[in-house]
Amino acid sequence: MYLKKHSVLFAILVGAFSLVLTNSAFNILLPNFLQIYDISTTIGGWIIILYLLAMTITMPLASLIVDRLGRKKTYILGTSIYCLFSIIGGLFFQYVHVVMLVRFMHGVAAGLMIPLSLVLLFDFYGKEVRGKVTGVWGMLLTIAPAIGPTLGGIIIQFGELDYLFWINVPFALFSLLLCCTQIKPYQPANRKIIHLKGIIRMILSITALSLSIQFFSNPTIPRWISGILLILGVVALVQFIQNENKKSEPLIRYKLLRNPIYAISTIISVVQASVMFGVIFVLPLMFQEVFLLSPSLTGAMFIPAAIFTSLFVWVGGNLLDSGKPLNFIAYGIGFIVISISLFAFVPKEVSLIVIVLLMSVRGIGYGLSNMTVATIGLNSLPEEDLHEGSVLSNTIQRLTSSFTVMLLAVYYDVRWQMMAQSGESVEYAKWMALKEECIALGCLMLLTLPLVLYIKRKKVDVDVGDKKGAAI
Repeated sequence: MYLKKHSVLFAILVGAFSLVLTNSAFNILLPNFLQIYDISTTIGGWIIILYLLAMTITMPLASLIVDRLGRKKTYILGTSIYCLFSIIGGLFFQYVHVVMLVRFMHGVAAGLMIPLSLVLLFDFYGKEVRGKVTGVWGMLLTIAPAIGPTLGGIIIQFGELDYLFWINVPFALFSLLLCCTQIKPYQPANRKIIHLKGIIRMILSITALSLSIQFFSNPTIPRWISGILLILGVVALVQFIQNENKKSEPLIRYKLLRNPIYAISTIISVVQASVMFGVIFVLPLMFQEVFLLSPSLTGAMFIPAAIFTSLFVWVGGNLLDSGKPLNFIAYGIGFIVISISLFAFVPKEVSLIVIVLLMSVRGIGYGLSNMTVATIGLNSLPEEDLHEGSVLSNTIQRLTSSFTVMLLAVYYDVRWQMMAQSGESVEYAKWMALKEECIALGCLMLLTLPLVLYIKRKKVDVDVGDKKGAAI
C-alpha cells in the first residue's frame, strides 16, 4: 500500500508538472510567435489568452464532469486531452490556428487536472500527512514556472517550436499509464441535473468577464468594448447565481462557503493569489523601468522566490502535519508584507543582492502560508466535497487575480500620466506609481492576518474537540 500511494503521487505530479512547465514556457514566446507566423501582437496574444480562458471556463464545469465520470476518469480525460493535442501541435505546429486550438484544449486539460490533482492525492493520504503531500505537490508546481521560461528559450534558440509540444507526450503517456493502473476507481455520484441554460449562463459570464479583463490591458482595443463585456459578464453571473440558488444540486457548490474554516481559507488564498499575480505585474516594471535591469536579468530575479517557495512549501507542510500552532502561517504572511512593501522604499541604485534577498523572503512567506492555508480549508470539508471545494476555490482565485492585474494596469497608466502632466518627469512618475502599488499590495496582504488568527483559534478548538472525542 505504501508503494501504491507513492506511485499515485508520481502519476499525478508527472502530468501536472509538465502541463505547468510548458505553459510557462509558452508565456515568454510571444515575440517569437510574431516572427514565426508573421502575425500582429493582438493575434499573437490570443495564443496566451485562449489557454487562460479555456482553463477558467473548464474549472467550474469540472465538478459536473466529476459527478458523471468520477474523479479518476475525469483526471484521465484531462490528461488524454493534454496528450492528444500535444501530438496534434507537434504535427501541425506550422499553422497558427492549429496552435491556437491546441492551446485552448491545453487550457481545458488544465481546468480538469489542476483542481483534481491535489484532491486525488488527498484520497490516498490521510489528514495526518496531507501537509507533506501538499508540500511535495506545491514544491514541484512552483519549480515548474521558474524553469519553464528557460526551457522555452532553449527550445526556440536551439531547436524548433514543435519540440515544445512533443516534450509533453512522454510525460502525458507515462502519467496516463500510472493513473489507469494505480488510481482506484470511483463510483460517479450522478447527483447533478444538467441544465443547459445554466451552463450557457456560466460560460457566458466567465467568458465575458475574462475577455473584458484581457481587453482592458490591450491598448489596441477600445475601452468601451471591455466595459460592455464587463457589464454583460456581471449580469450573466448574477442571473446564474440566482438560478443556481433554486437547485438542490447546483453546478457550483458555492454554499460550501458556509463552512467558516473553508470560507476563511478561501478568502486568504484568493488574496494571496491576487497579490502574487499583482507582484508579477508590478515588479518586472519596477526592475526594468526604475532599476534599469535587462529583461533576462529581470526574469532571473524571480528564480530565488521560486526556489525558496518550493523549499518552504515542504517546511510548511511538515509543520502543519506535526500539529504545531499555526503561527508559522502568520510569519509567512508577515514576510510577504515586508518584502513587497520594502520595494517602495529602496533607492533606484539598490544592489542586486538586496533585490535577491527581498525576493527570497517573499518566496519563504508564500511557501509557509499559501498551500498550508489551502490544505486547512480542504481538510475542513467532507471527503465527497473535496473536488467541489478545490474547483470553487481555484475558480474564484483565477477571476479575482485577473481583476487585480487589470486594476493595477489601469491605475499604473492613469497615475503616472497624471503625475507627468503635473510637471513630474516620466521616469519619476512611473516610479511613484509603482511604489504606491507595492504599498497597496502589502496592505492587502496584511488584511489577511486577522483571518489567520481566526483559523488558528478555530483549528485549536477542533483539535481539542477531536481529542476529547478520542478520549471518550
